[in-house]
Amino acid sequence: MHLPPLNALRSFESAGRLGSIRAAAAELYVTPGAVSRQVRVLESWLGVELFRHDGRTIKLTDVGARYLRSVTEHLAGIEEATNRATGRGRAEGALRIRSYTLLASAWLIPRLTRFRRSQPWIELELVTSSDPADFGGRDVDAEIRPSASGPWPGNDADLVVDADLVLVCSPDYVEEYRLHSPEDLARLPGDGFLRSAASPQLWQMWFDALGLAGVDVHRGSVYGDSTLAYQAAAAGHGVMLAPMPFVEPDLSRGRLVVPFPVAPRPKMQFYLVYPSDQTHRRAFTAFRRWLLAEGATPAAADARG
Repeated sequence: MHLPPLNALRSFESAGRLGSIRAAAAELYVTPGAVSRQVRVLESWLGVELFRHDGRTIKLTDVGARYLRSVTEHLAGIEEATNRATGRGRAEGALRIRSYTLLASAWLIPRLTRFRRSQPWIELELVTSSDPADFGGRDVDAEIRPSASGPWPGNDADLVVDADLVLVCSPDYVEEYRLHSPEDLARLPGDGFLRSAASPQLWQMWFDALGLAGVDVHRGSVYGDSTLAYQAAAAGHGVMLAPMPFVEPDLSRGRLVVPFPVAPRPKMQFYLVYPSDQTHRRAFTAFRRWLLAEGATPAAADARG
């Protein structure tokens, strides 16, 4: 990156926003001479005039006014990113949680009304992703992640959801392919196994639990988000694996069915993951307590690595 000196940018932004070298010096806790020198450094680096001087007053040039707008926007962005990374500048009730899209849409969001009613003082920001690469940053207070994404060095983890993994599809799909036992899956077309790019290991795990071989688990349609795969299954496109609590509403409405109700059911877990080395704010403590109660599971052991 070919960037100008940061101190010069800060001095220019303050002087331009306040319209005064002296006011900028007071804001930055330096002398007016120091601000003037930094502005000159920036003008020399850019090769343009940013201010016109009239006695003791300054006025932005047209170039300076345009540059000020851009500099102010980007400095504000740096400040926001820094506050998110460090937790500084946040209200006591502010809480930012990142969750896998599947868990958020199918399990967490339907329960959030109870949380907001019980903790109205907390301002919850919920961000979601189905891409494992988006997780592991320090820009959130905690993350809700599947166990397959672990271990998580430097973090503690609490078990939130411990669910049976079941095969689901539409009622019409059961009839079309006469699905009466897991062995019947060998007759499905190549695009009949619906998969999520976020959980590529589920089919192999399920067939290993059944002790069933001879089915190619690497074929079939791939979706970037499990919720899309569930919609495809409900539309009759194929069979899909799902944690039971996430598909219970569609099962009760008859959009999906479990064709093999007595088949073995491997487990799929989701954990609340949060840094071990941070002092947790009151908002996070309240959310964690509520979340574990909703999951009705005891706190898991530390997941430090």
